Amino acid sequence: MPNGRLTLFPGCRRLVRDRGKAMQLAISRLPAFSLSGLLDYFIPPEMRVNTEAHRRARMFMLSHVFGPILGNSIPLYLAITGISRDYRVVVFFLSILAFWAYPFALRATGRYQLLAFLSVQNLIFCVLWACYSYGGVSSPFLPWLLIFPLLAFLYLPPQGWVRNLLLVQIFGSAGLFLLRAFGGEPMPSVDLKDFQVIGMISMASVAIYFAMMSLYFAKMFHEQREFTRELNSLVSTSDNLRNLTAAANQASTAKADFVAGMSHELRTPLNAIIGYSQLLLEEAGDENDEATVKDLSHVHKAGSDLLRLIDDILSYSRIEAGKMPVHATLSRCADHLGTWLDDLAGSIGDYRIEVAVGDATSRSMLLDWTAAGSAVRHLVSGIASQHGKGRLMLSCDSAADGSIAFTFVDLTEEGAARPVVIIREMFEHGDDASPTKYGGTGIEIALAFKFAELLGGTIVSTTLGDGRPATVLTLPEHSSANPQPLAA
Repeated sequence: MPNGRLTLFPGCRRLVRDRGKAMQLAISRLPAFSLSGLLDYFIPPEMRVNTEAHRRARMFMLSHVFGPILGNSIPLYLAITGISRDYRVVVFFLSILAFWAYPFALRATGRYQLLAFLSVQNLIFCVLWACYSYGGVSSPFLPWLLIFPLLAFLYLPPQGWVRNLLLVQIFGSAGLFLLRAFGGEPMPSVDLKDFQVIGMISMASVAIYFAMMSLYFAKMFHEQREFTRELNSLVSTSDNLRNLTAAANQASTAKADFVAGMSHELRTPLNAIIGYSQLLLEEAGDENDEATVKDLSHVHKAGSDLLRLIDDILSYSRIEAGKMPVHATLSRCADHLGTWLDDLAGSIGDYRIEVAVGDATSRSMLLDWTAAGSAVRHLVSGIASQHGKGRLMLSCDSAADGSIAFTFVDLTEEGAARPVVIIREMFEHGDDASPTKYGGTGIEIALAFKFAELLGGTIVSTTLGDGRPATVLTLPEHSSANPQPLAA
């Protein structure tokens, strides 16, 4: 320790530094004291969700936590100075000390109004006992009577029989005390000269109590005003969001109506083109004009593909607008699967579909089989449009919740499984390749997803137990009180 200074080795300095950091960290983790948190600890949760009830409960807690500290300074002064050391000061002290029991009773029982009523009764007894024991109407504790109406105002709602009963009790007790004081019956004799200092202490306690309650009430009023301002702002924002949502729904409906109207307008000339091209194809075939037949076949196919695209857009817009009805019938998947696959013959190119008979194929189920068929057909067509060639394994099984699950496994020509991109929105593509190259419209999977949502189902990508990627279309059974009977 040269020059009177303490020298620490590097290891000691590191140890002191580490312990100092640990102490700072421990201190920073200590919960900060909050008066509101202390008061809310005793308030039941059901009262905290109501702003007015929470405010009244906090005022109740504030007066019961700090009130006995101010009040007991008076009997302690009487006992310490020797002015009064008999049963009167003991009763006075214990009646004030009893207020600390009310917070714990509130936390245990939650009976706020009953405890508030009993608390005011306790205060009435405490003040009137002090006035009776020390001077009667000349007692320095008489100003505490002004607290009674204040507590009735702060503790209880502005209306109700409990508050009215409490006010009657307050004025009735004060009236009985005055009647006793002026009725001629003697009260305990005291020398009021000994109460000059305690009178100033009493008035100071009353002033401090009123100031404390007023400041806290002003703080809570300010918080309530800020809360009201924020609530009004949230209401205004909610109204704006509601108006914007209504405008968006209106725009969506207008868009759906426009798409539906335009689709109908386009179908008429397209049907004419398809019809005339069919007639010209027959005439050219009769004349063995192969070049004209080839050209007209392209026109006929393009018109048919465009008509199918318009039909898909029309179905998509009707589902989005909520105008696609659902008609559930009791039937079996085996009764419809062959028809669905036959309808796909001209739209999936060189794809081959292999059906594996699952446990739900012959199961009777209440479902909109027309919409289910549209979901299956569009999903198969969409899978085929992504690759153009390959094989598609299709199985129909029962899910754990009783739904029907169509599982699709897309295979290359060599038999390797490949994943399928699930497109949920119309014309949403992850690359620049046009899916119409193989005859698809580009919205098949998105439309299949819309049909699945219409029936309460979904389309997800998954992995089978053997590690192969698969696409699963799940459709729940429709609930209806009057299902149509199963056809023989």
